[in-house]
Amino acid sequence: MKKSALIFGYNEYARQIASQIASEYQHVHIFILDDASLQQQAEADGFRVSSFDLGDEWHEIEQNYGIGDTVAFCTLEDDAHNIFLTISLRAVFDKMYIVALAKDIEGINKLKIAGANRILPVVQITANLISEILEKPVVTNVLHNILYEDSDIKIAQIDLIEGDIIIGNNSYGIAFKDDYNIILLAIVDSKLDTNFVFTAKGFNHIIEVGDVLVVIGLQEDIDSFKMRIRGKA
Repeated sequence: MKKSALIFGYNEYARQIASQIASEYQHVHIFILDDASLQQQAEADGFRVSSFDLGDEWHEIEQNYGIGDTVAFCTLEDDAHNIFLTISLRAVFDKMYIVALAKDIEGINKLKIAGANRILPVVQITANLISEILEKPVVTNVLHNILYEDSDIKIAQIDLIEGDIIIGNNSYGIAFKDDYNIILLAIVDSKLDTNFVFTAKGFNHIIEVGDVLVVIGLQEDIDSFKMRIRGKA
């Protein structure tokens, strides 16, 4: 069990990592690469924040953390930056556990050579939605019936538009099951690549115009939900 998590970058991937692991570590420290607005966002989210550059000598880390008990997450937008960052960290900390994100096979191979202990392909994060649904046999059977049989239960995609009453609300605070009798499976963030899907499990997101909700429920409840959020029921 690692005691400290160091997260480099603060895009949506990094934010989700930070929010979902915060309770698992004694310390979560965000490192921002030359972006004051992201630094303010991370501080507002309640994290300890420092700035860094790719040529950093990592004195702050050496002074404050036991490297054997520390995991680093390299989540910068640019694969080349993540590779350079991994090389830089590994050169100084031979015992640090390093997790890095990669966008393609080339990035994965280079990060392995750079010294990353574990590499998470971005597409794998999306695929985790599927694995969560399919990890139990009973759920697999239910999903099969929904997708391939004449079932009353449906999976639906709902594109959010200007004027929907849930715009601006926090997804975590919306009682989809109690108020609408549907279950939220996933959210596609309008600001990110359309293949980027957040699972509903443990997810905290401000709903915006252009976001896409993936829900499950009876067709009549799904239709009612769409009518109600648009003020038509």
